[in-house]
Amino acid sequence: MTKTQMTATVGSTTTDHAGLRPAAFPAGEHFRCFLPAVFLAGIVFLSGCQTATQSLFTAAGPDWHVQQGQALWRPQRGLPEFGGDLVLARDDAGRCLIQFDKTPLAILSAQITTNQWLIKFPQRNYSFSGHGSGSTRFSWLYLPLALDGKPLPKQLHFENKPDGGWRLENSRTGETVEGFLSP
Repeated sequence: MTKTQMTATVGSTTTDHAGLRPAAFPAGEHFRCFLPAVFLAGIVFLSGCQTATQSLFTAAGPDWHVQQGQALWRPQRGLPEFGGDLVLARDDAGRCLIQFDKTPLAILSAQITTNQWLIKFPQRNYSFSGHGSGSTRFSWLYLPLALDGKPLPKQLHFENKPDGGWRLENSRTGETVEGFLSP
Protein backbone atom coordinates (compact mmCIF):
# COMPACT_ATOMS: atom_id res chain seq x y z
CA MET A 1 0.00 0.00 0.00
CA THR A 2 2.81 2.34 0.67
CA LYS A 3 4.08 1.77 -2.85
CA THR A 4 0.69 2.63 -4.30
CA GLN A 5 0.43 5.78 -2.23
CA MET A 6 3.86 6.88 -3.40
CA THR A 7 2.96 6.32 -7.01
CA ALA A 8 -0.28 8.18 -6.55
CA THR A 9 1.54 11.04 -4.85
CA VAL A 10 4.27 11.31 -7.51
CA GLY A 11 1.84 10.98 -10.38
CA SER A 12 -0.78 13.33 -8.97
CA THR A 13 -1.27 16.81 -10.35
CA THR A 14 -2.67 19.84 -8.72
CA THR A 15 -5.41 21.89 -10.29
CA ASP A 16 -6.69 25.37 -9.73
CA HIS A 17 -10.27 26.18 -8.75
CA ALA A 18 -11.48 25.85 -12.38
CA GLY A 19 -10.01 22.37 -12.64
CA LEU A 20 -7.18 23.44 -14.97
CA ARG A 21 -3.58 22.52 -14.39
CA PRO A 22 -1.38 25.67 -14.08
CA ALA A 23 1.93 25.70 -15.93
CA ALA A 24 5.02 27.00 -14.19
CA PHE A 25 6.11 28.80 -17.40
CA PRO A 26 3.53 28.91 -20.16
CA ALA A 27 4.89 28.73 -23.73
CA GLY A 28 4.11 32.43 -24.33
CA GLU A 29 6.11 33.39 -21.27
CA HIS A 30 9.18 31.58 -22.61
CA PHE A 31 8.89 33.41 -25.91
CA ARG A 32 8.48 36.81 -24.22
CA CYS A 33 11.68 36.27 -22.19
CA PHE A 34 13.65 34.71 -25.03
CA LEU A 35 12.94 37.26 -27.76
CA PRO A 36 14.43 40.31 -25.96
CA ALA A 37 17.49 38.28 -24.95
CA VAL A 38 18.12 37.23 -28.56
CA PHE A 39 17.58 40.82 -29.75
CA LEU A 40 20.03 42.19 -27.16
CA ALA A 41 22.64 39.54 -27.99
CA GLY A 42 22.27 40.35 -31.69
CA ILE A 43 22.86 44.04 -31.08
CA VAL A 44 25.93 43.35 -28.96
CA PHE A 45 27.50 40.89 -31.42
CA LEU A 46 26.62 42.71 -34.62
CA SER A 47 27.40 46.27 -33.57
CA GLY A 48 30.98 45.75 -32.37
CA CYS A 49 33.26 48.65 -31.63
CA GLN A 50 36.44 49.97 -33.09
CA THR A 51 38.68 52.26 -31.07
CA ALA A 52 41.05 53.13 -33.86
CA THR A 53 41.29 53.02 -37.61
CA GLN A 54 42.96 49.91 -38.97
CA SER A 55 45.10 51.89 -41.41
CA LEU A 56 45.28 55.48 -42.62
CA PHE A 57 46.91 54.64 -45.95
CA THR A 58 48.78 51.99 -47.90
CA ALA A 59 52.49 52.66 -48.31
CA ALA A 60 52.98 51.61 -51.91
CA GLY A 61 53.99 53.32 -55.11
CA PRO A 62 56.92 55.13 -56.65
CA ASP A 63 56.59 58.27 -54.49
CA TRP A 64 57.79 56.55 -51.32
CA HIS A 65 61.32 56.98 -49.92
CA VAL A 66 62.19 54.10 -47.57
CA GLN A 67 64.96 54.14 -44.95
CA GLN A 68 65.99 51.17 -42.83
CA GLY A 69 68.06 51.00 -39.70
CA GLN A 70 68.27 49.99 -36.06
CA ALA A 71 66.83 51.59 -32.94
CA LEU A 72 66.72 51.27 -29.17
CA TRP A 73 63.43 52.24 -27.53
CA ARG A 74 62.76 52.82 -23.85
CA PRO A 75 58.97 53.25 -23.47
CA GLN A 76 59.32 55.24 -20.23
CA ARG A 77 61.74 56.04 -17.45
CA GLY A 78 62.69 52.97 -15.43
CA LEU A 79 61.79 50.38 -18.09
CA PRO A 80 64.32 48.37 -20.10
CA GLU A 81 65.24 49.25 -23.68
CA PHE A 82 64.06 47.23 -26.68
CA GLY A 83 66.38 46.88 -29.65
CA GLY A 84 65.04 46.20 -33.09
CA ASP A 85 64.79 46.96 -36.78
CA LEU A 86 63.41 50.33 -37.83
CA VAL A 87 61.74 51.17 -41.15
CA LEU A 88 60.72 54.73 -41.96
CA ALA A 89 58.88 55.34 -45.23
CA ARG A 90 57.76 58.78 -46.44
CA ASP A 91 56.06 60.14 -49.52
CA ASP A 92 55.80 63.55 -51.16
CA ALA A 93 52.30 64.14 -49.75
CA GLY A 94 53.62 64.25 -46.17
CA ARG A 95 52.56 60.75 -45.17
CA CYS A 96 54.92 58.68 -43.06
CA LEU A 97 54.99 55.05 -41.96
CA ILE A 98 57.17 53.90 -39.05
CA GLN A 99 57.66 50.24 -38.16
CA PHE A 100 59.73 49.00 -35.24
CA ASP A 101 60.13 45.22 -35.08
CA LYS A 102 62.13 42.68 -33.17
CA THR A 103 62.01 39.65 -35.43
CA PRO A 104 59.62 37.84 -35.35
CA LEU A 105 57.56 40.31 -33.28
CA ALA A 106 56.04 43.58 -34.44
CA ILE A 107 56.57 45.99 -31.54
CA LEU A 108 54.88 49.07 -32.99
CA SER A 109 53.76 50.70 -36.18
CA ALA A 110 52.79 54.32 -36.69
CA GLN A 111 51.18 56.17 -39.56
CA ILE A 112 51.25 59.94 -39.79
CA THR A 113 49.59 62.25 -42.30
CA THR A 114 49.37 66.04 -42.37
CA ASN A 115 46.22 65.94 -40.22
CA GLN A 116 45.88 62.43 -38.69
CA TRP A 117 47.96 59.90 -36.79
CA LEU A 118 47.67 56.26 -35.78
CA ILE A 119 49.99 54.21 -33.59
CA LYS A 120 49.55 50.49 -32.92
CA PHE A 121 51.17 48.13 -30.44
CA PRO A 122 50.21 44.68 -31.81
CA GLN A 123 51.65 42.63 -28.94
CA ARG A 124 49.32 44.36 -26.47
CA ASN A 125 46.50 44.78 -29.02
CA TYR A 126 46.48 48.54 -28.36
CA SER A 127 46.00 51.27 -30.91
CA PHE A 128 45.60 55.01 -30.58
CA SER A 129 44.65 57.56 -33.21
CA GLY A 130 43.79 61.20 -33.50
CA HIS A 131 43.53 64.29 -35.64
CA GLY A 132 46.03 67.11 -35.89
CA SER A 133 49.57 66.78 -34.64
CA GLY A 134 50.37 63.60 -32.75
CA SER A 135 50.08 63.07 -29.03
CA THR A 136 53.32 63.95 -27.24
CA ARG A 137 52.75 60.77 -25.25
CA PHE A 138 54.28 58.92 -28.22
CA SER A 139 57.70 60.24 -29.26
CA TRP A 140 57.62 58.02 -32.36
CA LEU A 141 55.04 60.33 -33.93
CA TYR A 142 57.58 63.18 -33.89
CA LEU A 143 60.55 61.24 -35.28
CA PRO A 144 60.02 62.40 -38.91
CA LEU A 145 59.82 66.06 -37.81
CA ALA A 146 62.91 65.66 -35.62
CA LEU A 147 64.90 64.05 -38.44
CA ASP A 148 63.91 66.97 -40.72
CA GLY A 149 65.14 69.50 -38.13
CA LYS A 150 61.65 70.96 -37.57
CA PRO A 151 60.47 72.41 -34.23
CA LEU A 152 59.25 69.92 -31.63
CA PRO A 153 56.99 70.28 -28.57
CA LYS A 154 58.74 71.52 -25.43
CA GLN A 155 59.15 68.15 -23.71
CA LEU A 156 60.78 66.51 -26.77
CA HIS A 157 64.53 66.90 -27.30
CA PHE A 158 66.39 65.70 -30.38
CA GLU A 159 70.10 65.46 -31.03
CA ASN A 160 72.16 64.24 -33.95
CA LYS A 161 75.14 62.18 -32.85
CA PRO A 162 78.63 62.43 -34.37
CA ASP A 163 78.49 58.79 -35.55
CA GLY A 164 75.47 59.52 -37.78
CA GLY A 165 72.89 58.30 -35.25
CA TRP A 166 70.28 60.33 -33.41
CA ARG A 167 68.41 60.40 -30.11
CA LEU A 168 64.85 61.59 -29.40
CA GLU A 169 63.84 61.96 -25.74
CA ASN A 170 60.63 62.91 -23.95
CA SER A 171 61.76 64.69 -20.77
CA ARG A 172 58.30 64.33 -19.20
CA THR A 173 57.91 60.54 -19.54
CA GLY A 174 61.52 59.43 -19.94
CA GLU A 175 60.72 57.74 -23.27
CA THR A 176 63.75 57.57 -25.56
CA VAL A 177 64.24 56.48 -29.16
CA GLU A 178 67.84 56.20 -30.27
CA GLY A 179 69.08 54.85 -33.57
CA PHE A 180 70.29 55.30 -37.10
CA LEU A 181 68.78 55.06 -40.54
CA SER A 182 70.24 54.41 -43.98
CA PRO A 183 70.32 57.56 -46.18
